[in-house]
Amino acid sequence: MQNIKILTSEEIKDLVSMKEAIDVMKLAFSDLSMGKYRMPVRTVTDFGNGAISLFFKPSFLPQEERIGIKLLSQTRNKPSQGSPAIQGIMVLIDSATNSIIGLLDGSYLTALRTGAASGIATRLLSRSESSVLALFGAGAQGYTQFEAVCCERDIRKAYIYDTSSEAADRFIAFFKAKTDVELLHGADLSSLREADIICTATNSGKPLFQTDMLKKGVHINAIGSYKPQMHELPDDLFSVASLYVDHKDSCFSESGDIITPLEKGIFNHDNYKGEIGELISSRITGRISSDQITVFKSVGVAVQDLAMASFAYRKACDAGIGQDIKL
Repeated sequence: MQNIKILTSEEIKDLVSMKEAIDVMKLAFSDLSMGKYRMPVRTVTDFGNGAISLFFKPSFLPQEERIGIKLLSQTRNKPSQGSPAIQGIMVLIDSATNSIIGLLDGSYLTALRTGAASGIATRLLSRSESSVLALFGAGAQGYTQFEAVCCERDIRKAYIYDTSSEAADRFIAFFKAKTDVELLHGADLSSLREADIICTATNSGKPLFQTDMLKKGVHINAIGSYKPQMHELPDDLFSVASLYVDHKDSCFSESGDIITPLEKGIFNHDNYKGEIGELISSRITGRISSDQITVFKSVGVAVQDLAMASFAYRKACDAGIGQDIKL
């Protein structure tokens, strides 16, 4: 009978700091762009109604003999009875023995690795003196976006935008007890004129702002639009902004932020710079001026989940954390 380690969200939170997670993502993206992972494009099913989406995301890292399969559900409607909008499970497999070795809660794992992805993009692409953040979306993803950006830049002020004032209130109350950042409700979009960094973590079907609202030199982490009908960024943004992605094939085939301007013929292909992993490995260049607008577009890819799950699993084994069961 095989031993399987079960890790909850709380255990993963205790095991992996955001700083560690960002470094894990840095290596994962570099390995992805160098072809070390085997990763088919994920399968997303919504049963035709768009209210709930199911994700099937496998990946394989041969050099570590690890396979990961994440099964995830995400709702666009308000979850009932306090359930999270994103729920899932991560299955970790030892390919050498064909044994399931880990079952990890996928909800926090998703938020952690997504925040960490924006963290490494913030490190590489935002101006070093950035101090003002505008965050769209005060759900679970927003919490780790905020934490990751604050890990990489000395954020002094943050504007929090959410369609739910209650969600924004909870967010501000949570971080006021943990940080010295001045946290403010994003009452209107005029605050974007101040923002050095913008994070978008919503399920929006239309752009959240207009390009002419942006400050010169702003960096944007856009992580919410993972389907063609979802849309957070203005259509004309990539006529002026430099675009970096987590995975080209996934972003160009799945995200409405890219698909829509492509279909309209207003996407400037010269402004597509490459994958973040290529930037990490110095095969492409990053920011070249203080006025340059940069965008990191992420739809989330399976190698992020595998890398984070493997790291958490190793730490749990070393620390004797988690429940071990036999099947």
